[in-house]
Amino acid sequence: MWVAIVMLAMIAMIAEATEQTVPIPPKWTTSEQVTLLLNNASPSCQLLTTRFFIHADNNVLPLRLGDKETLPPMMFEGSKAYYFHARFKELGLSYRQWSLYYGHGKGDFYEGNRDAAQLFLDAKSNDVDWLKVYDVDAYLRRTHSHHWALSYTTPVRLNGRKGQCIIALRWLRMHRLQYGNLKGLMWLGQFQGDLKLLTTRGLPENETRSNGVALDVAIVLPLSEQLRMGIWVENLFSRIWQRALQDITAKVATNTVEPDADGFLHAVPFLQGRIDRRSLNTKAMRLWTIGMAWQQRKDCWLLLTEHGVIGTQVSIGYALTLGERQKVWLMRTIGKDKWLVGIGASQCQLQLSLDKFSASKIKRTSIDLCLNIAY
Repeated sequence: MWVAIVMLAMIAMIAEATEQTVPIPPKWTTSEQVTLLLNNASPSCQLLTTRFFIHADNNVLPLRLGDKETLPPMMFEGSKAYYFHARFKELGLSYRQWSLYYGHGKGDFYEGNRDAAQLFLDAKSNDVDWLKVYDVDAYLRRTHSHHWALSYTTPVRLNGRKGQCIIALRWLRMHRLQYGNLKGLMWLGQFQGDLKLLTTRGLPENETRSNGVALDVAIVLPLSEQLRMGIWVENLFSRIWQRALQDITAKVATNTVEPDADGFLHAVPFLQGRIDRRSLNTKAMRLWTIGMAWQQRKDCWLLLTEHGVIGTQVSIGYALTLGERQKVWLMRTIGKDKWLVGIGASQCQLQLSLDKFSASKIKRTSIDLCLNIAY
C-alpha cells in the first residue's frame, strides 16, 4: 500500500512542461478535502448533493479594482504575474459506494512577466511611459465545459485501521477553449509583437463542442490512532479532443493598449498573419494535494500541501469539534496571507477564504457551499 501511495504522489508531481495543458474546474475543493480528513465515520450511503464554488486569485491588483476604467498609478512588485478564476455548479446523487455528478463551470488562467503586469497597470491609469521599453510576455488559458462524473468509493485498511479510496472518471463536453501567447515590445507609444492563439471563438457553436475524459484518485488513510493522511490527484490521466479551433499566428501592432479587467491585454489588432483551422489533442492541468490531520482529543491540527494552476501552496490550521459531526476549522496559507474559515456538518459544508479583511484590498477569495440531503 505504501509503495502505491508513493508512486501515486510521484506520478502526480511530474511536470508537463512540454504539454499544452488547460484548466478545468476541480473535482475536490479544499472544503471537501478537509472534511474527508476530519470525518472518521462513514458518510450516509444515500445522498443528494448540490455544490456552488467560485474562486478568484491574482497578485496584480485588488479584485474590486479590476472593473474600473481608470486607476491611480500602481507599481507591480513581483517577478511574475498571474490571474486565476474558477467557477462551477454541481449536482450529485450517491447510492452506497457509487456517486454520479453533473456540473458545469469555467476556468480562466492568465500569466505574464513583470513588464506585462506593469503595462497592464500603466494602461489602466493612462500613464504608459513612452520612453520605457516594456518587454511583454503573456499567456492565457481558458475553458468552459460541462462534466459528468462517476465515482466509486472502496474501503482500504492499513494496520487494521479503515480508510477509503475514491476513483472518479469524468467525461467533459468542452464549449470553449483558448490557449495563447502574446510576446513583444511596447516603446515610444507603439506595441509590436507576435501573437499565437488557438481559440474556438469565431466558429459556429456546433463546431466548437468537443469531448474529454479525466481520471481522479483520492486515498485517505489513518496512519495511527491520532494521524490521518490524504492524497488527492486530479487529472492523473486526462485527454481532451478539441475537433475545431482557429489557429492564429500574427504580427501585431497598435498604439493603444486596451487592458482587460481580468487579465493583461486583449483586442490586439493584426498587422499581418494567417488564420488556419486545426484540431487539438491536449490534457487538463494536473492538480495534487497531500493533507495531514493530527487529532488532539476531539480537535485536530491540519496541514495541506497543494500544487495547482498557480504553483505550490502550504496551509496549516486547526479544527474544533462542536458536536457529534459539527466542526469548525481555521487555516492560513503560508506566504500568501490567505485565511480559510470552514464549517462542516452532516447536512452542510461552507468554506470562505480571503487574504485581507478589507473588501477594497482583497486579491484572493473563494466561497464553497455544499448541501447534503439524505434520502
